[in-house]
Amino acid sequence: MATHLKNLSDFSNTEIPSAAPYRFGIVVAEWNAEITNALYQGAYKSLISNGALAENIFSYQVPGSFELTSGAELLLKKGNLDAVICL
Repeated sequence: MATHLKNLSDFSNTEIPSAAPYRFGIVVAEWNAEITNALYQGAYKSLISNGALAENIFSYQVPGSFELTSGAELLLKKGNLDAVICL
């Protein structure tokens, strides 16, 4: 197990670096939109609260979970992103 030698109880959010210099993509499945939209709002708010700039967050909607990887690939080809979140 990857976390076998790590004490996850020692996590502290004060050590999270600012997200300001980074660019993020969020791919959201339209299937089960009530849930995926809530997940999107949570991810977006978390990025903003950790310093990400709104203009550095790009979103892309796809029909369902099967298309998430294709949506992530499209976002990665469009811009110079540091991370992609698939919901």
